[in-house]
Amino acid sequence: MESNDKLEQLLKQMYAKEAFHEEDIDTSDIVDEEWAKFEAEYFGNEKEEVKSGKFSLLKIAALFIGVLMLSGISYAAIQLIGNRVDGVHESPTQESQMTTPRQQTGAQEILADSTQVDPVVFEDAELKTILSEIATFYQIEPVYKKEATKHVRLYFTWDKKQTIDDIIETFNKFERFHITRENQELIVE
Repeated sequence: MESNDKLEQLLKQMYAKEAFHEEDIDTSDIVDEEWAKFEAEYFGNEKEEVKSGKFSLLKIAALFIGVLMLSGISYAAIQLIGNRVDGVHESPTQESQMTTPRQQTGAQEILADSTQVDPVVFEDAELKTILSEIATFYQIEPVYKKEATKHVRLYFTWDKKQTIDDIIETFNKFERFHITRENQELIVE
């Protein structure tokens, strides 16, 4: 309490001198000293505890990041070792075949390809639209005997893995038209 009284007296002197415009008193040393006493009395070692608490959080964060990095490096090393067979690193091989662009039909290309091919669904589409896409795929030409047959509307699911003959057989189940194949032409009657 004695330090509070000194601080009060000092503040009264400062206000009094300021009121009478006297010269400034250098009070920085006294204020710093009193502030240090006040901190020690009321805060004690809490300030140091706060600093050490922050420091320990930084240590924990650094430790966590270090463990994550080591885990990642370990995982990568395991993956690299797992890709090796009998001490020899396997490299992907690429097989190629020499074919001309027109040598394979569309269905053969799909069967040769190892990826999954989803069926094509035509909803309320004209026969002309459906057959032109199929004919392009199998590299054949559709020929229509009647103009009205082009505009017949169908719901049709086309599986590209099927042969052209299977597709013709499916279309011939419809009663409104009949399809035959002659060489590289689809005749629609």
